Amino acid sequence: MPFLDEIKPSSHNRVYDLVRDAGIDVSDWEESKGNASSAASNPKYCYNWSFVKLNEIVVLNLWHNDLEETSRGIINELNPREFAKREKGVTVRRAKEMDEAIQEAYLNNLPVRVILCDGTRRIRNDPNSKASKVQFRSLDPEPWHVSEYRVETGKTTLMRGLGSDSDNFVDQFDLAPPVERDAKRCETKSFPFVRRAEVRRYVLVRANGKCEYCGAQGFTMANGRLYLETHHVIPLHDNGPDSVENVVALCPNHHREAHHGKCRDEIRLELQEKLALLVPYNQRPIRSP
Repeated sequence: MPFLDEIKPSSHNRVYDLVRDAGIDVSDWEESKGNASSAASNPKYCYNWSFVKLNEIVVLNLWHNDLEETSRGIINELNPREFAKREKGVTVRRAKEMDEAIQEAYLNNLPVRVILCDGTRRIRNDPNSKASKVQFRSLDPEPWHVSEYRVETGKTTLMRGLGSDSDNFVDQFDLAPPVERDAKRCETKSFPFVRRAEVRRYVLVRANGKCEYCGAQGFTMANGRLYLETHHVIPLHDNGPDSVENVVALCPNHHREAHHGKCRDEIRLELQEKLALLVPYNQRPIRSP
């Protein structure tokens, strides 16, 4: 494919330089190594597959021959979490960290910069195969985004370019109140407790558009996004934590019933049981700002 050939790396750049050029601070490479001259060869970092600047950007190493050119654009389908299950040693850590980096990009809608690699790759099913060796490495000038990510499995689709479809879900806190220019009276609603956006985002992605109580799909809004409502199983006013272990995504009917229905206590117990099954899929805690 001619276009894939155009972005194939043809020079051998250092990971240190490419990560820095992508916008990530590499000063710790020098500090943990002890001197600046050998920072680029710091084994604590230079062999990693992923790098993260929290809430800003993610950098991933990808093999050029894993890319596919589709009608939607250039993509790379991968599953580092599944890959980690089949490997051992330091490869497991690198694969898990890559999965966490992809989660960071997807849940917080961050751009992804891609370091494209080309060279000799290890044959996975051959125990005698030599380790992979990168011969050419360069930073793709075009940013990427996480087009699809399955929280429960780790299955990922990365797409070249900044996609407008990377945020498909919305809840009640995303809706801005309408502006009533001619109204004489204005009814306002306030939420006395602050809900962390990253928790809500995580839960909406985990639900994947379906009520986590009844399984019904949320309704599609005029802009094409799927609407569900996030709900604290143990209310914040009862000292319930604002964390993914205590928040679910519900259809509007069951959200109201969970608050005001005569069976609300039973619904709370059922939701707690469902969350107990979902929590093992959470690969990392949601950090406080």
